[in-house]
Amino acid sequence: MNIAGINGYNYSNYYTGTKRNTAKANGMNSGLLSNVSSTSSNITLHMSGTEDSGNALTAVGFPDGSSASVYKSDAYDSANPEYRVRYWDKEGNYTDTNVQINDVDPRNASYLEMLAYTTYSDVEGFTKNAFGDFMNAAGGVNGNITYDSDSINEKKDYMSMIKEFMQLQYDSNNLSGYLSYKELYDYINDRTER
Repeated sequence: MNIAGINGYNYSNYYTGTKRNTAKANGMNSGLLSNVSSTSSNITLHMSGTEDSGNALTAVGFPDGSSASVYKSDAYDSANPEYRVRYWDKEGNYTDTNVQINDVDPRNASYLEMLAYTTYSDVEGFTKNAFGDFMNAAGGVNGNITYDSDSINEKKDYMSMIKEFMQLQYDSNNLSGYLSYKELYDYINDRTER
């Protein structure tokens, strides 16, 4: 993804497999396949499984000390895929939310539902960077939208946010960024039209 330098955004690192990528911070860091703890802030990513969860597929940490990790559910069925999102509050207590991927409407979804949705699309190979692109778009084109325990389950129109970010890439002559967001946008459009 090549959006570095557009409008002076700040960027953080996240991990996709063993490849290190750069993404706009928006008050969060994300990671795939590795335990990560940022030394510049108190952001913790829970990647290694606890006794009942296995290893996370994706994770995101927030500046307030909370974090979320996405796992395939124990009752995963490819016809009706379900992912589990474990959300840790800043005190370290967690709650699990099971997300039926086929029931997620990106035009009216929570941040946690979209973490599961975009993780699924990347893991299944429908998209290449939906998780990272969603995280960027969820912060808004001005980078002023943040998430915490009070807003993590609030329903938003993420489809419009992704479209706005896709247009920003186009207007900035960032063709590779535009095509990446377009891939996510088209994937969502195709799934919601079924």
